[in-house]
Amino acid sequence: MAAGSPVPAQRTARQAGLSRLFLAFDSLPFRWLWGSMFFGSLSMTVRMLAQGWLVLELTDSPFWVGVVSGLQGVATVAFGAPGGALVDRLERKQVLIWMQAASGAITLAIGVLAVTHHVALWHLLAASLASGAMQAVQMPASNALVYDAVGPQRLLNAMASRMIAWNLTRIIGSLVAGGLIASLGVGSSYLFAAGSAYVGVLCLLFMKGRFLAQGRKDPFWRSVRQGIVYTWGRRDIRRLLLLSVLVETFGFSHSIMLPVMARDVLHAGALGLGVLSAASGVGAMASNLGVAAVGDYQGKGKLLAGAALIAGVSLLLFALSPWFALSTLLVGMVGAALMAYDVTLVTVLHLLVTDDVRGRVMGLYGLTFGFTPIGGLIAGAVASAASAPFAIGLGGVVVATHVLTTLRALVSTRSGPTSPTG
Repeated sequence: MAAGSPVPAQRTARQAGLSRLFLAFDSLPFRWLWGSMFFGSLSMTVRMLAQGWLVLELTDSPFWVGVVSGLQGVATVAFGAPGGALVDRLERKQVLIWMQAASGAITLAIGVLAVTHHVALWHLLAASLASGAMQAVQMPASNALVYDAVGPQRLLNAMASRMIAWNLTRIIGSLVAGGLIASLGVGSSYLFAAGSAYVGVLCLLFMKGRFLAQGRKDPFWRSVRQGIVYTWGRRDIRRLLLLSVLVETFGFSHSIMLPVMARDVLHAGALGLGVLSAASGVGAMASNLGVAAVGDYQGKGKLLAGAALIAGVSLLLFALSPWFALSTLLVGMVGAALMAYDVTLVTVLHLLVTDDVRGRVMGLYGLTFGFTPIGGLIAGAVASAASAPFAIGLGGVVVATHVLTTLRALVSTRSGPTSPTG
């Protein structure tokens, strides 16, 4: 090959791009953590779709779909601050192992009850409460472990890679759940989800190292209070957490209404539900690959605001669509925008705090995830009074309006330490 040929240069550029895309995987602990997150997310995707379908089978009511989901959110919100404090006091990997194992046990129990035709609505209500409480600990432990495994420079890439795992499982899990429900019944989906959860636990057992927060260990409830006071004293963090509450309540919660949209609005059945959920995962996957590829992007505030605004508009368009093919495309756009927003928000939060309060701030951030099922409860009530498209469209309007009214502040968000007053 002649000297100066562009081919080696092009190949080198491609290799550099791939290297940047998988930057976080240079860390061996992160590889095992990623595997655990993959199978844990696969379990959650299948379980949540199966839950919505099972509630519809038992009650034929979108209201109860929202209630069962909403109880999980209430528990997550209630235990969010104490959960984060636990993560700042205990070995984070062990916390995650025990929480994921317990989640698998609950999922297995519901699966057995469903397969043997003994499942009742109260079983799902109780399981939802327990799952929400465990998620309040699981989320900050997982977020903090990502930071521990890769450090600040590779954090945006690691968070995007984490979301890639989640969205891969949304695609795979959605199709698996739809197929299993249609062919073997909803109980088989729960059993599959339980098995996936335990594979995730196995991955964590291979993750070497101890992951403890640095800093003194104050009395537990004083530690909880300090985390709340610290967060409340930071205007920049308060703004981001409020955005997270609104987007979780009125944006991400659209997924809880997907069984209703698939069965009662688009008339696509369980397989259609799987396709809609998978399309959202495909869009989110493409978005996360893009975020991972840009590396340590500096304009995080612009990315955050733009993605949230696009999510709100796309939700409104999805709600207005009467055609399955168009709805599939639009829900993919929703997934792409929400994931770009989500990975940017959690990255900025990590960069704004120090390690001694990281678990508590991530606990409060994880608390906002409880507003997704609470938003499902709100959407279920609105859908019962009006319609599921109206509930989803209303959520899109709320998200877009909030972003537009706070656009300047969001765009100017800095991703580095600031004073306590923000």
